Amino acid sequence: MRSTLHTLLRVEPFAEGEDPDRAPTARCGPEAARRWTPRRFLQNQGTIYLFGLVFMIFAVQDIHAGQPTGTELAYRWIGLVGMSLTYLMTAWAADLRLLWRWAYIGLFVALMLSTIGYAGWGFTNFGVYPSVMIATLIPWRHARWAVLAWNLVVLLTAIPQWSLAPVVLAALGLLFGIAVGGGFEAGRVRHRLQAAEQRVSTLAVAAERERIARDLHDILGHSLTAISIKSGLAARLSEADPGAAREQMTEVEQIARVALADVRATTTGMREVRLASEIASSRSVLMAAGIEATVPSALPPMADAESQLLGFVVREVVTNVVRHAEATRCTIEVHEEGVTITDDGVGMPRVPRRGTGLTGLRRRVADAGGVLVVRPAEGGGTVVRAVLTAPRSAPGRTEPARPEPARTEPARPERSRLQPARPERVVPETARPGPNADPALPASRLDLPSSARTR
Repeated sequence: MRSTLHTLLRVEPFAEGEDPDRAPTARCGPEAARRWTPRRFLQNQGTIYLFGLVFMIFAVQDIHAGQPTGTELAYRWIGLVGMSLTYLMTAWAADLRLLWRWAYIGLFVALMLSTIGYAGWGFTNFGVYPSVMIATLIPWRHARWAVLAWNLVVLLTAIPQWSLAPVVLAALGLLFGIAVGGGFEAGRVRHRLQAAEQRVSTLAVAAERERIARDLHDILGHSLTAISIKSGLAARLSEADPGAAREQMTEVEQIARVALADVRATTTGMREVRLASEIASSRSVLMAAGIEATVPSALPPMADAESQLLGFVVREVVTNVVRHAEATRCTIEVHEEGVTITDDGVGMPRVPRRGTGLTGLRRRVADAGGVLVVRPAEGGGTVVRAVLTAPRSAPGRTEPARPEPARTEPARPERSRLQPARPERVVPETARPGPNADPALPASRLDLPSSARTR
């Protein structure tokens, strides 16, 4: 009951570029067909109205009631056919302006009232049709109240009739109106969420490309420069001092191996989840869903493994808030022990849903030595708290860190300054140390470390 009222009373915001007065069934975009064409009829959900015409058959028996004359019978048939065509053309009326759509619904109601002459209070038998027309032609922020008001009018006709038929018709009209209008509104919100997720994904890909480009520049720029210089020096030393040339080429090989490993580590980082990126993505998705998002502006320092785990927690819980909670506000708090997500939605169901999301999340947090707590929030809603029980500063705690450039390689020789080669030390053979030279003298003034990256 609460979920139904929430859907009925909730106003979903419109995204940038959306027309708030557009009919819910009106197809827009580059694929929209021309107005008043059969293809446009199908695009504007014309099959809904075709299905509704089936129930017009039950009105035929009222036409012949009371032994009408030929003129009266023709009048009744014209009214019934006109009402049927008006209802069928609702698909094309969805392209009209909002005021004209209201007038179009009023035209159908007037045709309904014209049947009072021979059907009496039986005109309420057509009461479901205006509910469907309102739900498909009028934006949901107005249609929900109009559907309630119209079916209240139908319900009040039960008093003079002293019959339960208007009560049943009002219930059916309310049910169909809310189902159709709420369905189109949910589709609009879902489409907006998909567009927001696509934008977030595009921005994430662009940011990741920028990061990779920056890392590759840092990795390969200096490494290739060192390889070029040491290779040239080895070529000049190849005849005069083969031993020194081999030493230089050995260092070239080491630099190349380190650069290759760093490139692999950089590309591997594309598949990792991080808490900061998940909070930024969740904020965009929550705002697109019309949910007020409160997120931290800064995060405490944490290991990569903890950031990855908490990122999974935020991703799964926010997904559940958007899909199931029907919330208007969501708060994400990050503290030293873990993360807490609070919403003001419908709360936890009495019968737990079958799913693998929270179950897998509990297992993931438990495997990391933590605990995931899900409990009702004060005043309504749900609180999900992921606590990493082991302190981050514990001496015995080790985490599998993500390989990152210049952090995952074995110990490298200590970096020294890059000094330009001096030709005068290369050409004269007596100026260079040979195989029997004093080991205290350097092989050359260009002594690059095996790792050529700068940070």
